[in-house]
Amino acid sequence: MKVLHVAQTAQGGVGSYLEEVMPLQARAYGADSVRAVLPAEHAAAFPGLLPRWLVTFPAPRGRLLSTWRMTVAAVDMVRRWKPDVVHLHSTFAGLALRPILQLFSERALVVYCAHGWSFDRRVGRSQIRLTRLAERLLARLCDRIVCVSRQDYERGSSAGIPPATMRVILNGIADQPTFSKSLLKDMWPDTGLKILFVGRLDTQKGIDVLLAAMRQLDDRGFAVVVGASVAGQEVPANTPANVKMLGWLPREQINRLYASADVLVMPSRWEGLPIVALEAMRAGLPVIATRVGGIPEAVEDGITGRLVNVDAPSQIAAVLESLDAATLRRMGANGRRRFLDLFRIERVAQELDQLYRGVEFTETRLRVG
Repeated sequence: MKVLHVAQTAQGGVGSYLEEVMPLQARAYGADSVRAVLPAEHAAAFPGLLPRWLVTFPAPRGRLLSTWRMTVAAVDMVRRWKPDVVHLHSTFAGLALRPILQLFSERALVVYCAHGWSFDRRVGRSQIRLTRLAERLLARLCDRIVCVSRQDYERGSSAGIPPATMRVILNGIADQPTFSKSLLKDMWPDTGLKILFVGRLDTQKGIDVLLAAMRQLDDRGFAVVVGASVAGQEVPANTPANVKMLGWLPREQINRLYASADVLVMPSRWEGLPIVALEAMRAGLPVIATRVGGIPEAVEDGITGRLVNVDAPSQIAAVLESLDAATLRRMGANGRRRFLDLFRIERVAQELDQLYRGVEFTETRLRVG
């Protein structure tokens, strides 16, 4: 089986998803049976992917031109390589390619994953109605839709997307040995809570909410922020003294930061099922996150972390102040166990294989906190 993945951007969760699943698919289908179309500027961020697997395109600023170049590269690969499965990741790949792929006489199986629906974003009502309509119509132009959380499935159903087309395949990542807590400890002061944020510095991820919470927390905590702004977004101004901005870092260094932190904070305004939360749980790190999207399917309130309201910096600050060392250890250990039980990449690869082959499988069931 030959699988072609296509992404208009590979930063953040989509890139992590590809880096996790493609090696397992290469092992199952053959080392020359996987490819990914993605921006050239993102390719270097994935040392775990073989160079021959990556089909890159120049991605200038601006969604429209970048999407056009992605489409040209993907269509060329479909013509030349003739994949059995074309797996489209996120809104722009699904929007551009689902209609075009219908035109091929020898059509591949078309699988689409939104990684969180575009109509769940904080935009105007007219734009939400338009994106819901587009997703409903385009659902007829693909064979399978992957929902990365149960919440995604329910939101898709409420938008009029046929439930029979959708399958819930919870996100997952590979396990790895946990690092020593002493690594990178010099990133934080000797006193106060060691707080980590990993993600894009944009409206969705709520970096402004974290900064507001840190101003309230003052010297009782210190936050390290890993990530950068995206096109059209400004880098947050007036960063508090108890916050250190690091930009994007290699994955291994981020994993070491997970090990040396006390807690991960995710003040997102909308999400699918964020891989960052799973990475923290894998490292035995408690997660403080908002009750949005699929986050409650990963984070159990009071057990593996705490769930808070959207746009509530005071609530985040209060929760952080309430955490003692024993609670942090207990939540971290519970999160590690939950990761091992539910969120390993081997399950994701197996369920994707069954989806590609048209085999019914039993959906992973979980407790929602």
